Amino acid sequence: MKYFFTLLLLITTPALAANYTIDKEASSIGFSGTHAGNDFTGVFEEWDATITFNAEDLTNSKITATFNTESAKTGDKLYDGTLPQGSWFDVKNHPKATFETTSITANEDGTYKAEGNLTIRDITKPISFNFSLEGESPTLAKTAFTINRLDFNIGNAADADGTWVSTDIGMSLNIVVSPE
Repeated sequence: MKYFFTLLLLITTPALAANYTIDKEASSIGFSGTHAGNDFTGVFEEWDATITFNAEDLTNSKITATFNTESAKTGDKLYDGTLPQGSWFDVKNHPKATFETTSITANEDGTYKAEGNLTIRDITKPISFNFSLEGESPTLAKTAFTINRLDFNIGNAADADGTWVSTDIGMSLNIVVSPE
C-alpha cells in the first residue's frame, strides 16, 4: 500500500519547470528599421533575463527580461547619439525596458508562443511572439517580431508620422541557454 501511494504521488505531481543559464557572449538582442530610406540594425549590449521552462509544464514556465536602454547601439555615431535622447529612449528618465510573460503555449508546428507585457518608457503593452528551440544543450531560443515604436512613445515628438524613421521596428532574439 505504501508503494501505491508513492507511485500515485509521482504520477500526479506535475513536472517542474527548469531554470536556464544564459550564455550572453553567444546570445544577442537586436533591433532594426529604416531611417531616411536606409536600413539600420542595432543591439542592446546590456540586458539580463531569467528563463524557467519545461515543455511538459508550460503553465509554470516564465521568461522575464530587462534591457538597459542606454546600451542600444547601432554602430552609427548619429543614431547612437540620438537614441538616448528625450524624444527617443529618454534614458535619463527611462533607463530600463522590461518584458515578462503572462503565458507560454505550444504551437502545433513544434514552436512555442510567448504572450506577455513589454514596458518601454513606462508604457506597458501586451505583445506575443512565436519562438523556436534548436539543439539539446546548449539550446538556441530564437524569435523575430515587430513592435510599433509609436505605441511606446519612442520618437513621437521628433517623427510621429514615420517620415524619417520607420514606425515598425523589428526585434530579433537569439538566446543560447543551458539547464542549470
